[in-house]
Amino acid sequence: MKTKTAAALFTSFKTSRAIPCGRPHRRDFMIQSTLDAGVRAIEYHPMVVLDDHVIRTDAIVLDRDDGRFAIDFVDARTPEDARAEGLLQIGFEQHCSGIIAVSAADVGREPRLSAARQVWVHAGMTVTSDDRAQILDALECEGPVPLRALHGLVATRRDAVQVVYALACEGSVSIDLRAGLDGRTIVRGGALGLGLRYGT
Repeated sequence: MKTKTAAALFTSFKTSRAIPCGRPHRRDFMIQSTLDAGVRAIEYHPMVVLDDHVIRTDAIVLDRDDGRFAIDFVDARTPEDARAEGLLQIGFEQHCSGIIAVSAADVGREPRLSAARQVWVHAGMTVTSDDRAQILDALECEGPVPLRALHGLVATRRDAVQVVYALACEGSVSIDLRAGLDGRTIVRGGALGLGLRYGT
């Protein structure tokens, strides 16, 4: 007897509930949005009622610094799919500023894709209180700094860059991933970093 495998779920400090993301590009989009300091929250709206009919939407709404936007994963549906109308209704109900079309090519754009994946590998990594305090204190005193400068500012038990990646996954620091990851990549305290947004 075959058993149905559970759908892949995504959670982060920006989600209030687990979000189904069976398609790889959808998961990558969630990761990139979590690490984007310009995104405040990631919301999931599985369905909407339209003309007394329940329409499955699997809709994602991003609450960003510049407004609320429903995300249209254009590669995941056909133009006649009822979810398109459902997404429009979600946009109205959630007071969105607009709908942003996102393709697999958008999500797969480098160097952002590889950089976000490299950082996200450290999600859930245990960070000691000493390492956390050293990184956060250094950023509070010095302000935004390139990753390569951290080794001269802190003496963490684990590699300082790995600690920064883990802290970015939980929202304690933010990393500017627009140019990829190297020693020049800027890290900031809190959620004040620069984000690379879809639709802008």
